[in-house]
Amino acid sequence: MQLYSTGEKHYNPLFIANEAKDEYFLRENPQHAERFILLTDWLLEHGVETDSTFYLNYDFDYPQYEMKAPWQSALAQAVAMNALAHRASYERDLVIYGKAIKALNTLRPEVGHISLALSDSTNWYMEYPASEPHYVLNGMMGVLFELNYYRIITKDPLAKELFDKGYRALLQKLPEFDYSGYSYYDLTGTKAGRMYHKKHIAQLKRMNDIAPSPILQYYLMRWRRADSYPVLWQMVMNPRPKRLLAFFLPFFGLWGISFVLLGGTRKTGPEDPEHS
Repeated sequence: MQLYSTGEKHYNPLFIANEAKDEYFLRENPQHAERFILLTDWLLEHGVETDSTFYLNYDFDYPQYEMKAPWQSALAQAVAMNALAHRASYERDLVIYGKAIKALNTLRPEVGHISLALSDSTNWYMEYPASEPHYVLNGMMGVLFELNYYRIITKDPLAKELFDKGYRALLQKLPEFDYSGYSYYDLTGTKAGRMYHKKHIAQLKRMNDIAPSPILQYYLMRWRRADSYPVLWQMVMNPRPKRLLAFFLPFFGLWGISFVLLGGTRKTGPEDPEHS
């Protein structure tokens, strides 16, 4: 259950699927195995299935990207398909494996609405689907990692095809995410905060380890170099209101406290009659 800034609490399919995957790798401990079953049971119970698709719906609005319930996310679908594939393997259950295959199928542009074919050979996978794509970088790379992992554990050729098309789209669009050595969170002009900029750097390194490219290497080094500059320089080149506030409020607070303390301890000598 996730507590959002609005004060509302909601179950988030992405977080549940992610935690299910984490519990799977700890399954030798009975408590973790039990929790893995509990979390994947939630995915199975809340999935909406058709002859060719298996969707996990978000049952709440997300105003930041104008998402209205129910909506789906390519990232949640990709993580869920791996969680379900692990559940199918854990129990040798072909019915559950069929649901994982259907979740993978939703990432095909011709099947679902959560991905976009930029060309015959390039796909963009949308964390927040829209007719005018937002192009969220960390969500796109997250889907590619899940596709690559699914390909490894299942040998499914569709996963490889979708990964290859997404990888080519990433290389094509990546230069657009550069902002003076820093990164955009999406292509609507939202600049990445420090946490997401560092996440982009880590994702680029991981992607370059999977499928090396001079483009990935260039932006990895460029963004990593900018992130290593002194904080004040980063604030000038990549001003972020919250970061500026977090820096200057304690600075001026400490300055004010020091001024008061030093002023209170200053000794005053007797007046000099000659110069008073």
